[in-house]
Amino acid sequence: MGFRPRRDRPRDARPARLVANTTRRGPRSFYKRLLVPGASVAILAATWVGAVDDVGFEVERIDGAGWSAENIAIRLDLPANATRASATIARIRLAAQEQELRDVRIECPSVEISAATIACRDARIAGNLPSLGVQRLTGRVVFGRHSGALDIELGGLRLGEGLAKVKAGMSQSGWHARLDMDRAQLEPLLKLAHALKLPLPQLTASGETSLSLTAAGSQTSLGEAHIAAKFVDLTANNEEGSLATDKLSFSLRADVRQSGGDWLFQAEVQSNSGQAYAQPVFLDLGAHALNLSASGKWGSDGVLGVEQFSIDHRDVARGQGSATLRFDDEQPLRALSLDLQSLEFPGAYESYFQPLLLDTNFKSLQTAGEISGQVRVEDGVPRKIDLKLAGVTLDDGNRNLVLKELTGDWHWLEAQPARSTASDDDDELEQSRAADSLLRWSGGTLLNLDLGPSELQFNTQGRQLRLLQPARLPILDGALELESFRIRNAGLPSVAFIVDATIQPISVQQLCRAFGWPEFGGRIGGKISKLRMREKVVTLGTTLQAQVFDGEVKISDLRLEQPFSQWPRFYSNIALDNLDLELVTGAFSFGRITGRLSGAVNGLQLFNWTPVAFDARLFTPPGDRSRHRISQRAVQNIGSIGGGGAGVTAALSSGVMRFFDDFNYDRLGLSCRLENEVCYIDGVAPAPNGGYYLVKGKGLPRIDVIGGAHRVDWPRLVQQLIALTQSEGPVVR
Repeated sequence: MGFRPRRDRPRDARPARLVANTTRRGPRSFYKRLLVPGASVAILAATWVGAVDDVGFEVERIDGAGWSAENIAIRLDLPANATRASATIARIRLAAQEQELRDVRIECPSVEISAATIACRDARIAGNLPSLGVQRLTGRVVFGRHSGALDIELGGLRLGEGLAKVKAGMSQSGWHARLDMDRAQLEPLLKLAHALKLPLPQLTASGETSLSLTAAGSQTSLGEAHIAAKFVDLTANNEEGSLATDKLSFSLRADVRQSGGDWLFQAEVQSNSGQAYAQPVFLDLGAHALNLSASGKWGSDGVLGVEQFSIDHRDVARGQGSATLRFDDEQPLRALSLDLQSLEFPGAYESYFQPLLLDTNFKSLQTAGEISGQVRVEDGVPRKIDLKLAGVTLDDGNRNLVLKELTGDWHWLEAQPARSTASDDDDELEQSRAADSLLRWSGGTLLNLDLGPSELQFNTQGRQLRLLQPARLPILDGALELESFRIRNAGLPSVAFIVDATIQPISVQQLCRAFGWPEFGGRIGGKISKLRMREKVVTLGTTLQAQVFDGEVKISDLRLEQPFSQWPRFYSNIALDNLDLELVTGAFSFGRITGRLSGAVNGLQLFNWTPVAFDARLFTPPGDRSRHRISQRAVQNIGSIGGGGAGVTAALSSGVMRFFDDFNYDRLGLSCRLENEVCYIDGVAPAPNGGYYLVKGKGLPRIDVIGGAHRVDWPRLVQQLIALTQSEGPVVR
């Protein structure tokens, strides 16, 4: 180390230098302790001799408490009454963040030197900061000459249009820092966060934040942190599209503290502006302000224990509880105790349920009412649900599902394991059984069928449901009287049920009107015994009877496979007894026919509710003494079925036949056996030339309708029948 008085050298001569090389043998800490105090001694010596007015020296490396600096060049100007300093540092490393600051230049107009510290109270600093680029800052720097401690205050840090200031201290005992931001832009902050390898999701975001963050720790470890922040107009999204916000504004307060290997936390979030989407939930915070608070522990084992949380989602939900989550598990929610003060509709439907129903027929429900209660989850499995419903109303807008003023209590309990021994403890037995439930409603609609007021008393436990008392469900002008109803394995492929009920006569005309069918008279009713589903097959143990068209229809051997799939299969046998043909043909605009009709449809098979096989025969019953008359339109339509429509039309349009509106007939009949989309047709009796009588005439004027086609394409025949019932009939001149 040497000094040259300024007056003894030319102006362009280089100043004296103190060169330190820490690659020499010996502990690095020795050189750190030697060089910095040595530089201070050189400065003091210069002031004593009064012969040196500037000094320059270089240091290869300095290690401090939690920081290090490399390739340091320092210049000291030593006028008579002050010490000015400037320094350039090629690289500064902060152990706490594993980051580098490059090309740092520090200028200090007044260096304060004492036995304990070297300080600069009004420093100007320029440097290249990670992800923030070149910055020009002002601040204060104090270096402990013996302890190696470093205290820094920096201001003027630019983050987009915003500003930030930092205050930090590092010593052997640990470090502490405070960061204050005012309207800082989020884009550079995200870049900095990713550069620092902070555990944040990969997002693109815009907006601004104002925050205050304090943190403390030791070496590279964070001990505690406190944050108070406001985010304004946050618009963010990820590549997958599962997270997004639009103009979201919220405030955040959080405290975290390390305890052993665990992290204790307390946080609160408030928002009343903007929108947020976390697949599949969409929140409109402008319409429904949200307050969330939580406290608990994130354990070293990866378990998040929320000891207490509360939610106040305006006009949507209010409640509090506790929870445990393990994110490595297939079912992360391991435990939950939720006391639901209120779940309010329509807000709850729009915020929580509608996003889950977008691919269903319930994606646009009109809702009202409120639900409260308790929910318990243990070991990742729901254990108990107790809900109170108050005036809940659902309306899909299409009359497929309308439920008005649903009120009552629903209790559910997870099924208890079978006991190995009997117990006489009444309290224990009571605890193992769910409380009984009662729901009532004032009215509604199901599949366009009007429902009257009713109630159900039932018990639900595990995957079982059991009706406790008979119930009467008004439907149109009749009712369904449930005598017994049980479900087991609900929600599983092996779901099964059994129903015993009675249909109190319901107007067929009203049923037809509700389903958009051609209207005709009669009533449907009867006993439903042992209607059950097992292994995805629905069967009926009895015959269902309906009084229609002044006759009787019986449905037996009913079987429905895969009822809830996209391709259900239906099987049954149908018997028709003594129907009034005038009522039948009048209902379907087929043309007027009087008389009676009997028959059967055996082996009926429907695939996705479309006929694929049956063996049908319809005929005039033997001994029928009713008046038999058939109109010109009916004659032509029947002739078209058998392939003789053109001949029938010609006969009706010529000679004396054109003067009659209807004709006498002896009997009529039609049979069709459907196989592989082909209908094999026959009539009531054989006719000449290989044909068959569809209508066998009688008396005068007499007309016979004879079919000749024994094989007819079924899809074409169906289209033809539809066209016939929709047409106005032939015009006979």
